[in-house]
Amino acid sequence: MSLLIELLGSIALLLWGLRMVRTGVMRSYGTNLKRFARRSEGRVIPALTSGLVVAALLQSSTATILIAASFAGQSLISISSAFVTMLGADVGTTIAVLIASQKFTTVPPFLLAVGVFGFIVSKENKWQNVFRAVSGLGMILFALLLISTTAGQLSELSQFRVFLQIFENQPVFFVFFALILTYLAYSSLAVVLLSVSFLVTGLIGLSDGLYLVLGANLGSGLLPLISSWRSSVIERTPVMANMIVRVICIAAFYPFVNYVTQFALEFMPIELVPAFYHLFLNLVVAVIGVIFSKQIIALAEKILSGQEVEEQLDHPKFLESSDFSMPAVSLACAKREALHMAEISQKMVVSSLAVLRDNNVTLRHEILKNEDIVDSLFDSIKLYIARILQEELTPTETQKTLNILNFTTNMEHIGDIVNNSLMDISGKKIDKHIQFSKEGLSEIISIHEVVCSNYDLAINTFVSDDCELAKVLYEKKQELHKLEKRSVSKHLQRIGKGIADSLETSSMHIDVIRDYKRVNSLLSSVAYPILIASGEILETGWKQKIEKI
Repeated sequence: MSLLIELLGSIALLLWGLRMVRTGVMRSYGTNLKRFARRSEGRVIPALTSGLVVAALLQSSTATILIAASFAGQSLISISSAFVTMLGADVGTTIAVLIASQKFTTVPPFLLAVGVFGFIVSKENKWQNVFRAVSGLGMILFALLLISTTAGQLSELSQFRVFLQIFENQPVFFVFFALILTYLAYSSLAVVLLSVSFLVTGLIGLSDGLYLVLGANLGSGLLPLISSWRSSVIERTPVMANMIVRVICIAAFYPFVNYVTQFALEFMPIELVPAFYHLFLNLVVAVIGVIFSKQIIALAEKILSGQEVEEQLDHPKFLESSDFSMPAVSLACAKREALHMAEISQKMVVSSLAVLRDNNVTLRHEILKNEDIVDSLFDSIKLYIARILQEELTPTETQKTLNILNFTTNMEHIGDIVNNSLMDISGKKIDKHIQFSKEGLSEIISIHEVVCSNYDLAINTFVSDDCELAKVLYEKKQELHKLEKRSVSKHLQRIGKGIADSLETSSMHIDVIRDYKRVNSLLSSVAYPILIASGEILETGWKQKIEKI
C-alpha cells in the first residue's frame, strides 16, 4: 500500500511540475511561441523544429500538441502546419526521455533550488515565470527519479511479479497496460522510463519493455485527442491526424519487436534500448507523417466530418437577458458579447496575412463572411447598450457602458479595415498574379506579428481594466509606428534600385503597412479610457489622439 501511495505521489509531483513548466514558459514566452509558429507556417523543417523545441521546453508532447491545435483553431497556422508541429513535438519528448534516463541525481535539486530562490528574489513578472519553469523542470526530473525508485521497489514484490508473469507471453496486455498507465500519469515519458526501471530490475524481458513503449506512444496520441474532443473540428483535425499516423506506425512496428530485441542488444546496453526504440519510432512517425500529410489529414477530416453542428456566429451568444433592472448583470452580458465580437475580428486580422502572402482565395471568402458577422454583432450590442443607458446608472456604470461601446466600435472599424482595404488589396494581388518581394513580405510579417501580439494585449486590457497593461498597450503604439516608417523607407529604397517585385506591389505594400498601423492605433485606443480614469493622461489629450486615428 505504501508503494502505491509513493507512486501516486510521484505522478502527482510529475503532473504539477509539468503544469509549472507550461505556465512559466507560456507566460514568459507565449507571444514568442505564437510568433515562432506563424513564421514556420507552410515550411516543414521550421514547423518540425518548433514542435521539437517547444516540447523539449514544456517536457510534454501533449501540451505542445494542444497548443498547436489551438493555434490552428485561431487560424494562426494551417492544419497541415499544426500537424507537422505535432510530429516534431513527439520527437522532442524522445530527447527528454534520453536525457531523463541518464539519472542525473544532482540536477533535480539544483534546478529546484535555482527555480525557487530565483522566483523569491525576482521582482519582474517575466523572470518570476522563467524561474517558475526552471523549478517545474526540477520537479519533473525529481518525480521521474522517484518513479524509477518506486518501480525498483515494486519489482521486489512477489505479488506484482506473479501478476506480470501471468501475461508474460501476451504482448497485447503490455501495450494496453502502458496505454492505461500513460492515461493515468498523463505522461508517456514517465511510462517509458518506468519500462526502463522494470527492465533493469529484471521484472520483465526486453520484448515486453518494448511493447510497453508502443503502448506509451499510443497513449501519447490518445491523450490530446481526449483533451480536445470538445474543441472545434479545425482544432481536432491535426490531433486526429497525429493519432492516425501513430496507430499505423505502431501497428507496423508491433510484429517485429522480437527481431528488434535481438538486433539492439548487439549494439547497446539493455537499459538504453527502450529510449532509442522510442526515438526511432517517433522519427519514423514524423517521416511517414510528413510524406503522407495530405492523405492523413484528408482521412482525419473524413472521420470528423459531420460531427460539428454549424454555429450561428452572427447571432448574439450572451445578450439573452431581458431584465435590465440589474445594470451589473447587463454590463457583464454586453462585455462577454464584446469579447465574442473581438475574437471574430481578431481572427480576421490574423488570417489576413495568409491571404496576402499565399493568395488564399478560400480564406479570403471566409474573412469577407466574418465581416458581416462582426457588423451584425455590433448592431446587436449597440441596441443592447442603448437599452442599458435608459436605466438609472451610477457614473461608474455609465463609464463602463461607454467603454464597452468604444471597444466594440473599434472592433467594427478593424473589421472594416480588413474587409474594405486589406481584402481589396489581396483581391487585386490575386487577379494580377503578383507577389511581394522577399524583403517586403518579411517586413509585413514582422508588423503583422506586432499587431497580433497587441491584439491579445488589447483584449486582456479591456477584460482586466488594468492600468499597467494599459500603459504597455499605449507604449506599443510607438513601437509599431517606428516599424512602419522603417518599412516604408526600405520599400522606397528597393523601388529606387529597380527591384521588380517591389515595383509591381509598390502601392500595395505601403497600403498594407498603413492598414496594419490603423488597426494597431484602434487597438491602442482601448487603453485610453483606463489611463484617463487613473489620471495617467488628460482627457483632452486623449480626444486629440482619437481624432488622429
